[in-house]
Amino acid sequence: MAIVIALCVSYALYCLAMLPGGPITTPDSAHYLAFSPVVPLGYPVFLNLVGARGAVMLQPLLYAGALALLGREIIRNTGRLWLGVTIVGACMIVPQLNAFHGTILSESLFLSALVVVLALCVWFAHHPSWHLMVPIATVVGIAATLRRTGVALLPVLVIMALLQARRLKGSQPALFVVAALAPFFFVLAIEQAVAPFAHGGASSSVIGRHLFAKAALLDAPAAAPSADLLRATLDDHLETRYAQVRELLARAPAEVRGVLTPYYETCLQGPCADQSRALMATWPEAQQTAAMGDAGWARMVSSPLAYARLTALHLRSLWTVDRRRHPDTVAALAAFLAANRPLPFEREALQLEPGQVMDLPVSTRVRYLQPVLSSIGFFTAALALLGVMAALARVAMPPILATACTAALAGHASLLFTAMLAVGFSRFTLGVWPAIVVASAAGLWWLGAAAAPYWADRFGRPLRNTNF
Repeated sequence: MAIVIALCVSYALYCLAMLPGGPITTPDSAHYLAFSPVVPLGYPVFLNLVGARGAVMLQPLLYAGALALLGREIIRNTGRLWLGVTIVGACMIVPQLNAFHGTILSESLFLSALVVVLALCVWFAHHPSWHLMVPIATVVGIAATLRRTGVALLPVLVIMALLQARRLKGSQPALFVVAALAPFFFVLAIEQAVAPFAHGGASSSVIGRHLFAKAALLDAPAAAPSADLLRATLDDHLETRYAQVRELLARAPAEVRGVLTPYYETCLQGPCADQSRALMATWPEAQQTAAMGDAGWARMVSSPLAYARLTALHLRSLWTVDRRRHPDTVAALAAFLAANRPLPFEREALQLEPGQVMDLPVSTRVRYLQPVLSSIGFFTAALALLGVMAALARVAMPPILATACTAALAGHASLLFTAMLAVGFSRFTLGVWPAIVVASAAGLWWLGAAAAPYWADRFGRPLRNTNF
């Protein structure tokens, strides 16, 4: 355990030493700093309490503390020191993830909450108790007030409880499910009750913008005529104004479509949809977003297969290493752009001026990293599926395998939620990286233990105790 503590202390000191002169900000940071109603309440409250400078000093400390808890629970419950050290170290070594701690974004705090959840899940897999389920669900609720991705962890808690059904008696399984749901909804209810007061009665969400942007990229039947002039105009914009974007993406090669789609979908949440938003220029932002969300939802419902294909594209992007720097993709993208200029909304979506060439740096390491990430994705997806099947069948699992399946479910559920309601940027994958690490390491460790009898029999070596 001393090794884990030393690692975490060293990591925290390193992150503090590497902090820039001031907090790093991105366009999204403005929403948190301004207490915008379009973002969940948790992170703006945190910033309001500690300030921007205090946030970037506390964020690495909280993440290091959460990792220390995770390492402690792994070592205490499995008795495997190097499993704990490996998992904690793997959660530290990604440079892009470490940059979150110095940035005014909710990712760092969400990562800390996720790691605490994973630590408690390790404990739960070995010693299931409805009393323990209460703090797990509470932390998941807090995570959902930081980033709505936390909502995707709720069904994971239910499956986690079902995985332990064989070890429970009487009415306890139902009690476990209640313990998983009630604290989560209680925390979220508090946030929703406070939000109107915090925002002066103007609570909103980015979901409407996301739905409108996704709908604009879908080929769908024309909407039925509406008596509401605004709704009819928004439907017309979705059908005709953004058709040129859909046509461009439809004729792009698959690898090029994977690069351009996130750019255009992001732009359609903002400047590319300015004319649509201008129809409601005098309305509060919350009403604008709601109206656009209603129009977008109706179009999405009318074309479920197109929406499923768009979701699959984003899901694949989430498991793709730096697609924009892959040598083959860079060459295909450069050729496609040259053959199709001017592009629709190229200034708004791609920040390209007429005659300007898109900067496309190449990285050969992407060729070798992609098979590794894809293998991790398939392996953890198999663990997640195994967990769901075992929960439904009420099949008992070794605690280490239950831990691996639960962590895999947490990672993949979060990424599926992102693909369905947001854009497939790699930073969202980094936002669940600890879950992927725990799933991969615990799953491989279990496979090694399961194979130990075979190798012991083959080479005549005595077996170590693998019952963990």
